[in-house]
Amino acid sequence: MEADALRRLHYATAIACGVFAALAVHIALTVFGAGLDTVLRDAAAGHRQQVASALAWWAIAGAGFVGGWGTGAYLIAAARERDFVFRLAQRFLIAVVFAVATAGGIMSKSGNLGGTLDVIAGLTSLALGLVCAFCGARLAYLNAEQV
Repeated sequence: MEADALRRLHYATAIACGVFAALAVHIALTVFGAGLDTVLRDAAAGHRQQVASALAWWAIAGAGFVGGWGTGAYLIAAARERDFVFRLAQRFLIAVVFAVATAGGIMSKSGNLGGTLDVIAGLTSLALGLVCAFCGARLAYLNAEQV
């Protein structure tokens, strides 16, 4: 019973870290002006804005997937007491937290954010990150069950 509860906690943590990574990428792309809301800001969005939004979509999805998968692999390695993978993944997670904190600090200094378009883009990236983080964490745990 305790092992099952610990596994579920690890699974939820992997999903949360994947969402966290997806939001970090969303924040960073918004700061650089290439976020999901690029197309929404201009009614006659050109080819360049559409490409920027599409790339942002894929970058956020990829970050969510890799974050969920990486954290899942990290927690599996930690539970199996594999020291090298444990240290490597621990440093990666620390870097992700540092990147999110830095990007959030930079984003809070800009005064043009916080409208309806930003809320729509933020909720979209949250949902996209959640789905992709779930898929990444699920893949990590399915691979661990086969080994």
